[in-house]
Amino acid sequence: MEDIFITEFLNLDNEFKELGVFDSIINRDSPFFINLLRLKVNKTPEFQGSYERINSFYRKIMILLDSSKSKEDKLYRAALKLFHFPGVSGINLGVSETGIDAGFGSVLSKQVINDAFDIVKSGSEQPEIFQLVGLFEKNVSADRLSDMIATIILPDIRNYTIGINRKLNINTDKYPDIEFQGEIAINPYKKCELLYLPEEVLHEIPIAESWSDIDRVIQENQAIRDEVNEAVGKEWRKMCSADKKEYLKEHIFKNSERCGRMIENYRTQTIAPYEIESNAEYLVASTFKQIKREGIFDVLSHSAKRELSSLEATIEVLSIFRDWIENNRGWDEILSASTSKREKSLQRLLHLSGKYYCTQNNIDMAFEANEGPGPVDLKMSRGNDKTVVEIKLSSNADYIHGYEEQIEEYAKAEGTTQRVFVYVKVGNPVRDDKIESLHKFRLENGENPPKLFIIDSQKQTSASKR
Repeated sequence: MEDIFITEFLNLDNEFKELGVFDSIINRDSPFFINLLRLKVNKTPEFQGSYERINSFYRKIMILLDSSKSKEDKLYRAALKLFHFPGVSGINLGVSETGIDAGFGSVLSKQVINDAFDIVKSGSEQPEIFQLVGLFEKNVSADRLSDMIATIILPDIRNYTIGINRKLNINTDKYPDIEFQGEIAINPYKKCELLYLPEEVLHEIPIAESWSDIDRVIQENQAIRDEVNEAVGKEWRKMCSADKKEYLKEHIFKNSERCGRMIENYRTQTIAPYEIESNAEYLVASTFKQIKREGIFDVLSHSAKRELSSLEATIEVLSIFRDWIENNRGWDEILSASTSKREKSLQRLLHLSGKYYCTQNNIDMAFEANEGPGPVDLKMSRGNDKTVVEIKLSSNADYIHGYEEQIEEYAKAEGTTQRVFVYVKVGNPVRDDKIESLHKFRLENGENPPKLFIIDSQKQTSASKR
């Protein structure tokens, strides 16, 4: 499914960027969350009271629990009723592929309030305890906390959205084909309000496979880390995530002295603004949005005259993609990705471009990409006519292995002799010379090497200087 951004939906240019508005993907979730520490120091007028609104809400629950005599009485049930966070789909944040927020279901809500009651009764009543609920509750991570925050500050989010819509004249007069509820547009993909957030309050959701959310929070907060080190020391590393949360609940949060000291220190913590496009997934989607806007792939292909072979279509897609990189500052976009993610980002961009090109030009081909640990990077196919593509950046030490062996194995597995090795220059002149010399030598020796397709993604000088 092709990603659709708010600015595409509303046919805007750079207005969101200039105003600091997060341009979310509206037909699925974007991997970010509302960071409380960023919300605490934000400069956006509509959110100046949001942090206190959150603590005020938590404080009400704490008072109810403190006044409650048991987990069956009226005050306890009132606290549980208040703790209701189904999620706010309109902000388009989280990790859901369907766009349906998990939020806090009844089971999880009961679990949190049950533990909060025990914590309050142990002598800790600071409202910030709920900000750190992910540290002591199973199944509570950054995106769920973000849902909780968004629910509490929903009035502020709506006011901010209306303010931006007024500034940019996003209304029924200008957009008669879009449904509005009051002054807020309706997201046709999720059938909910289309809500905006400022970039400055967001942060990236950690990748679960790389690190657990609990360790991320502890790593970012010196105060919490100090308490953990004092309480458990080296044993911490041996614990699984669930055991860590249980330990923190019993030995930090239920220890009023330690909990109070941790919260006092936590209140002084800050976190630097997050650069949204340092998230590789969002960067690729955002870059491709720009490629579409520039019309790079909106060209008539040879197919208007005859049916393209898979190899011809592959070369045509690669040629247009190379032109974007070398002559339309695409190299700047490629180099803006972190070094470790450039190759995967380039593969994903090329995959999106191939699919979009085929759709735009009514070419009946499957442009397939390896989305996981499987073999071939890209494959263009029409029936049994297949062309495999392997992509390597010059920064990849395995570039020769990719050219001589990997692509041959992939071609054999696909039952084809049509291979294209895409070599992307990112600043390794010795390797550039080596791959070109090797390719020339193999051709002169009468071999049948894969077609070498070179893309120069190094910083380009202006045309006049060249």
